[in-house]
Amino acid sequence: METNLQAIIGTDKKNPHFTVFKNLKEKTIDVYFGSALFSAVADTPNNPNLKLLIAQLFSTGIKKKSLTEHFGYSYNAMKRWSDALNTGDPEILVKALSGQGAHKKLNTEIKSFVTHSFKYIYKTNKYTYSKEIREDIKEVFNVELSREVLRPLFNELKKKYFPTPDEKKK
Repeated sequence: METNLQAIIGTDKKNPHFTVFKNLKEKTIDVYFGSALFSAVADTPNNPNLKLLIAQLFSTGIKKKSLTEHFGYSYNAMKRWSDALNTGDPEILVKALSGQGAHKKLNTEIKSFVTHSFKYIYKTNKYTYSKEIREDIKEVFNVELSREVLRPLFNELKKKYFPTPDEKKK
C-alpha cells in the first residue's frame, strides 16, 4: 500500500500531541492533533498560510531546530511570525509575514501617487522629474525615498506612457 504522507515532525516529550506530515499527492503540509487532521496548507514558497502555520507550531513548543530543518526558515523569522501572531494585531502580522527587512517605504499609496504624478511631471520635466516627485512624496507622505527605490517604477511608467518608437512597434 502506497502512502502519500511523509512524516516531518513527530511527537516527543515537549510535543506529545502534534504530528506534521508532508502530503506528497496533494502537495500540502498536514498537521494532525492526535489522529485528527488539525490543518492542511499548500506547501509552496512564501505561502502566508504556511508561515502562519509555522508560527502556530513555533508557539506550541515543537522543537525550533526541527522547524528550521524541515521548513528552511531561520529561527529569527519564525520567532518574528510567532510574536506577531501572538500580538493579535493584523497590521503587525502582515508586516511580519511580508518578508525580510524593515517596513517597505514604497507602499501601494505611494506607488499610486507616483503613477499619477509621473504622467504630468515627466511630460514637462524629463531631467529632474525624479527629484521633483521625491520632493512631493516627502511633502505629502513624510517619507524619503532614494532614486534607486523609484527607478524600476519610473522605467515601467516610461514604457507605459512614453514608449520609444521601438517599443511602440512591439
